Amino acid sequence: MKASSVSDDLDWWRANRGAADVAAMRDLLARLRAWKVEHDADRARQSPAFLQMTWDWVFSDEDGRVAEAIEQLEQALGAPES
Repeated sequence: MKASSVSDDLDWWRANRGAADVAAMRDLLARLRAWKVEHDADRARQSPAFLQMTWDWVFSDEDGRVAEAIEQLEQALGAPES
């Protein structure tokens, strides 16, 4: 599995979560966690608060989908939350 964007990763997960192998799920989980860390850091650099609010408006759907996929992957793998 080689995805080129977070959207591709999320699409792959929706299509394959019932039949994904452990190695692919671990790889995907690592990429989504890395995306989430970078996304949160980028958001934190937005100042003043209005820009953070705008950031949330633009990216909240994608952020929510990534967080949900991370939770699902952690549950599927029995991985602790981090």
